[in-house]
Amino acid sequence: MLLTLERSYLPHCTIGELHVPGGGTYYTIEPAWRQNQSYVSCIPEGIYDCQPHNGKKYKNVWVLADVPDRSFILFHAGVRVKHTKGCVLTGKALSEKTYTLVDSDQAIDELRQILPDRFQVRIVTKTVSYP
Repeated sequence: MLLTLERSYLPHCTIGELHVPGGGTYYTIEPAWRQNQSYVSCIPEGIYDCQPHNGKKYKNVWVLADVPDRSFILFHAGVRVKHTKGCVLTGKALSEKTYTLVDSDQAIDELRQILPDRFQVRIVTKTVSYP
């Protein structure tokens, strides 16, 4: 299964729409792009393999494999960009006024139900089309 994460880059954070084939759209928040620096930047665009991860803090989530110069980049629950050190936080909705995620735990629970153990995610810049 291939998911697509369409990102918009803002000065203080990166927001995105995560499209799941047959499963709808979820929303994401990550740190702003800061040249892929550990703990303070979102990761580079590309296609990444995702596999199950069970750590002490984050259980039953997914880790993105082979991220250049980075490790332990997870898809997990969280509300605001300060809740991540480079991971992809996922929610059911995004408040663009406060740049916070809504129903993040519910989103992760839903994704656990619809995603296979292993999948891929393609991260791209969101394109805007004008009429």
